[in-house]
Amino acid sequence: MKLVIILGLAGILGFTAAEAGPITFAGTLYYTNWTGGGTNVNSISYSYDQGTQVLTLGSVHGIATTPGADGIIFAPNGDLLVGGQGSGKVYDVNPSTGTFTSVSPGSAGADQSSYHLSLDPTGTKFYTSNFGGALDIVPLPFGTQGSTRTVSGGDNGLTQIAFAPVTGNVFYVNGQPNGGGNLGTINLTTGVTARLFTGVLPAHGLIYDPFTGLMTIFGAGETGTFDQSGANLKTSSSMACDFDQGAVDGQGHALVAGCNSITFIDYSLSHDITHPDKVIVTSGFNFIDDVAPLVGAGSGGQTTPEPSTVLLVGAGIAVLVFLQKKQATTKANR
Repeated sequence: MKLVIILGLAGILGFTAAEAGPITFAGTLYYTNWTGGGTNVNSISYSYDQGTQVLTLGSVHGIATTPGADGIIFAPNGDLLVGGQGSGKVYDVNPSTGTFTSVSPGSAGADQSSYHLSLDPTGTKFYTSNFGGALDIVPLPFGTQGSTRTVSGGDNGLTQIAFAPVTGNVFYVNGQPNGGGNLGTINLTTGVTARLFTGVLPAHGLIYDPFTGLMTIFGAGETGTFDQSGANLKTSSSMACDFDQGAVDGQGHALVAGCNSITFIDYSLSHDITHPDKVIVTSGFNFIDDVAPLVGAGSGGQTTPEPSTVLLVGAGIAVLVFLQKKQATTKANR
């Protein structure tokens, strides 16, 4: 967002992006592997040069080996929460030591398979589900068995939920691995769903993107967006052979798991993840499953400026550079 604003004002104020210096976006991506032996909870550092559009990945750091692994988010205390697939458990993993504890995600007798995870905005619980299953609600701090809420209405099961911060809507996706599903809203008190879209190819992973202010979906090698009111669905063409869950950085970039690869998507100029500026697919991540959020709920406490704040910051930088150049020119002409 900052780069977009600076470049947008560059033509008006008469300076180039090169004069502003290189811009690099860097961080650490946490991810899971669904099988393959060895550690199944891992992390890797990344760095993206916005000017050259070059992505650099560090070495894989193995964190833990849980009995099963799928969805992954951060708890408010900084631990990693991991869905256990068919193990009947969800896991709390210390990212520094790799030690972990477990609880059942739902009430006794319910389907205990746990896949994608979503942190409640209050930070007091998280949600998970089997594919097309009921909604399991696990309290935080971690250590108490979860409870199960029956899902009914437009869809009788779901895969994941995500929260729209402006409208207050809670959206769900009901799909199978790893794409092609239904989208709608859910009342978390009653479990009643209202389907909005049917058979959407990239409907698998579901998040809110603070950079665009849109709900964003990943699946079947494609991306998609719709607004916080639940309208204006858009989908992309294929970018890879498969997508599972993606993480956005709040600055117009996404890292997506799937296709035994990490796919980096740059949409900082287009402001549209379905029509990106650059797509980089890095293979060698066999059996990669899900990635943890980089911003927002479940991201480990990272925060992202609101678009209006970023706009003001970007505009302020541009004005300062312009005034400095103008002052230097005035002195030179004296």
